Amino acid sequence: MKKTMTIIAIFAVFLVSVAAYTDKAVDASQGYTAPIFSIGQGENKMSLDQMKGKYVLLTFWASSDAKSRIACQQYSSFTRENQQENEFCHISVNFDRSETLFKEIVRRDKLQAETQYFAQGDKASRLKADYQLENGFNTYLIDPQGRIVAKNPSTQHLNEIFK
Repeated sequence: MKKTMTIIAIFAVFLVSVAAYTDKAVDASQGYTAPIFSIGQGENKMSLDQMKGKYVLLTFWASSDAKSRIACQQYSSFTRENQQENEFCHISVNFDRSETLFKEIVRRDKLQAETQYFAQGDKASRLKADYQLENGFNTYLIDPQGRIVAKNPSTQHLNEIFK
């Protein structure tokens, strides 16, 4: 009986240690690899994997979350002013309740429509889980190798990197 309990305990410890491993973005300062995803339809389809080789500023936002919406506007303005050919790009993923609302906000806020993507349903749930967005939306700076190098970087920090 004691031997059986020991084996069960060892197996439980093994399961817990294996289950604790994740390749998801946990701490941007540690250089985790950004989870790969694709989004969009038709000609407006994008895959994060295609962006390797350049810096990517990946913003997650919703119109109901004022902080993320303001951040999206600031990052979009920064991108418009500092667009560097084949070296840096901005991708925004929106989690609004309807695509119509999303399109209206993009128009009203004068965001770059070609960098804006709408996620809903399973796609939105998976992105929220992969990037751990349950407690608010964030922006990630991803380096050319696909590693997260900053979480919610200031535009001042971005200026230091890209100028």
